Amino acid sequence: MKITSCIICILAIALIIYGYWGAFTQSGNKVYDEMDAYFPFFLLIGGVVLFIISLVLFIIISRKAKRSKH
Repeated sequence: MKITSCIICILAIALIIYGYWGAFTQSGNKVYDEMDAYFPFFLLIGGVVLFIISLVLFIIISRKAKRSKH
Protein backbone atom coordinates (compact mmCIF):
# COMPACT_ATOMS: atom_id res chain seq x y z
CA MET A 1 0.00 0.00 0.00
CA LYS A 2 2.88 2.36 0.72
CA ILE A 3 4.31 1.67 -2.74
CA THR A 4 0.95 2.54 -4.28
CA SER A 5 0.94 5.85 -2.44
CA CYS A 6 4.44 6.64 -3.71
CA ILE A 7 3.52 5.75 -7.30
CA ILE A 8 0.42 7.97 -7.14
CA CYS A 9 2.55 10.79 -5.70
CA ILE A 10 5.13 10.51 -8.50
CA LEU A 11 2.38 10.45 -11.13
CA ALA A 12 0.74 13.48 -9.51
CA ILE A 13 4.00 15.45 -9.51
CA ALA A 14 4.55 14.62 -13.18
CA LEU A 15 1.02 15.77 -14.04
CA ILE A 16 1.46 18.98 -12.05
CA ILE A 17 4.74 19.80 -13.84
CA TYR A 18 3.29 19.05 -17.28
CA GLY A 19 0.07 20.93 -16.55
CA TYR A 20 1.93 23.97 -15.28
CA TRP A 21 4.21 23.95 -18.31
CA GLY A 22 1.31 23.66 -20.74
CA ALA A 23 -0.93 26.22 -19.09
CA PHE A 24 1.38 28.90 -17.68
CA THR A 25 4.62 29.07 -19.69
CA GLN A 26 5.28 30.73 -23.03
CA SER A 27 6.65 27.57 -24.63
CA GLY A 28 3.60 25.65 -23.42
CA ASN A 29 1.31 28.34 -24.79
CA LYS A 30 2.94 27.95 -28.20
CA VAL A 31 2.11 24.25 -28.19
CA TYR A 32 -1.41 24.63 -26.76
CA ASP A 33 -3.31 27.50 -28.32
CA GLU A 34 -6.57 28.98 -27.01
CA MET A 35 -9.04 26.14 -26.32
CA ASP A 36 -6.31 23.49 -26.36
CA ALA A 37 -4.94 25.03 -23.16
CA TYR A 38 -7.80 23.41 -21.24
CA PHE A 39 -6.08 20.01 -21.56
CA PRO A 40 -2.94 20.87 -19.56
CA PHE A 41 -4.98 22.97 -17.12
CA PHE A 42 -7.22 20.01 -16.26
CA LEU A 43 -4.17 17.76 -16.02
CA LEU A 44 -2.78 20.24 -13.49
CA ILE A 45 -5.99 20.06 -11.45
CA GLY A 46 -6.02 16.27 -11.70
CA GLY A 47 -2.41 16.15 -10.53
CA VAL A 48 -3.22 18.26 -7.48
CA VAL A 49 -6.17 15.99 -6.64
CA LEU A 50 -3.98 12.88 -7.01
CA PHE A 51 -1.32 14.47 -4.83
CA ILE A 52 -3.87 15.13 -2.09
CA ILE A 53 -5.13 11.55 -2.39
CA SER A 54 -1.59 10.20 -2.06
CA LEU A 55 -1.00 12.33 1.05
CA VAL A 56 -4.21 11.06 2.63
CA LEU A 57 -3.24 7.46 1.82
CA PHE A 58 0.20 7.98 3.31
CA ILE A 59 -1.30 9.42 6.52
CA ILE A 60 -3.73 6.51 6.80
CA ILE A 61 -0.94 3.99 6.25
CA SER A 62 1.26 5.70 8.85
CA ARG A 63 -1.48 5.73 11.47
CA LYS A 64 -2.29 2.05 10.88
CA ALA A 65 1.40 1.20 11.26
CA LYS A 66 1.57 3.09 14.57
CA ARG A 67 -1.55 1.32 15.86
CA SER A 68 -0.24 -2.11 14.95
CA LYS A 69 3.02 -1.47 16.85
CA HIS A 70 1.20 -0.73 20.12
